Amino acid sequence: MKIANKQDSFNQIKKLGLNRVPEIIATKNDRQKVEEFFNKYKAPVYVLRDVKHAMGKTYFIHDKNECFKHIDEYNDFFSLAVSIKSYPGRVLTGDIYISGDNVELTYSIDPEATARTLDQSIFSTIDDDRFWEVPGFSDLIKYITANNLFDVIVEFAVYKSGVGTKKEKVVIVELRTDY
Repeated sequence: MKIANKQDSFNQIKKLGLNRVPEIIATKNDRQKVEEFFNKYKAPVYVLRDVKHAMGKTYFIHDKNECFKHIDEYNDFFSLAVSIKSYPGRVLTGDIYISGDNVELTYSIDPEATARTLDQSIFSTIDDDRFWEVPGFSDLIKYITANNLFDVIVEFAVYKSGVGTKKEKVVIVELRTDY
């Protein structure tokens, strides 16, 4: 699996049928598509992101008016999604990479954390007890194993109960290989 940007990630997550937040990819000319998204998915917080550039412009917004203020800042495609912050009961947020027995986990147990504010890391083998002490880790490992998400960086959020498009405890935010 090769993923070059957030748009590739979006497509791969859908192709694999993974649990995710509701999300669309659009351009600034797709105002009707954006309007329909807001009408269909009512949430307290949404995230607007550049899909072509790593660490691109990202905004946490609350309504379509805020969205329309920012979409002209994107030269190309952007992503509009219900934010992982919108769902209650988040116990773990982070990135994980598993290859063989080796695990790299960067995470936060702060329910307000984002991928840019992760504050803890463990790099070890899967049998290291420190992993199993992290809230939500066992749910995450079960999900990764069930969906064969090895040798790819998985950005995720884990909740106390089912959320997202498939109402599961684990939400896949992004998959990364080449960016």
